[in-house]
Amino acid sequence: MTATLSAVLAVLAAATALRPRPRRTPSPATATKRGLPAPRRALGRRARRAHRSAVERAYPDAIESIVLAVRAGYLPAAAIEAVLPHLAPSLRDAFAEVTARTHRGERFADALTLLPMRLGPIAAPLADSFAAADRYGQPLAPVLDRLALEARQHRRRQADTLARQLPVRMSLPLVLCTLPSFILLAVVPLLLSALSSLHT
Repeated sequence: MTATLSAVLAVLAAATALRPRPRRTPSPATATKRGLPAPRRALGRRARRAHRSAVERAYPDAIESIVLAVRAGYLPAAAIEAVLPHLAPSLRDAFAEVTARTHRGERFADALTLLPMRLGPIAAPLADSFAAADRYGQPLAPVLDRLALEARQHRRRQADTLARQLPVRMSLPLVLCTLPSFILLAVVPLLLSALSSLHT
């Protein structure tokens, strides 16, 4: 009986040893240490980069719209609320949160601190200027002129950056379009003439 029990235990031990162990998915930190890709982290960085680019593209138009609304007679808080439906989706949530906070009774200058946190440093001049005007009663005319000038300068820098990137972006299409035509017009006739001379 002892021999039979030993045989059963040996079979169970062998079956346990042969059982496949479940593979554990490495965490992003472990994957980074091992040199493995971390898909979620990469996707998060890509999404943040795309959001930042969308904010930088749309922000000058938003500034000019707010400045135009203030010059038309709106107070800064009312101007943000007035242009809210016309803002780009990448900016609308942050400005809508500022409007919602002011409706809940928060001071406009305090609600503006949300903009740099949500949109980045690009929104700091608008938030600081409107907050100073709200807290200390500073005149809005020079503030509006400075914000409009900064918006135009930012748009000009964006245009210059795109113009510098254009030759790099166009190099691949130019090569793909020029190389086949060069082969068809220059190389193929030479090959055909060489083949015809071999046949003769």
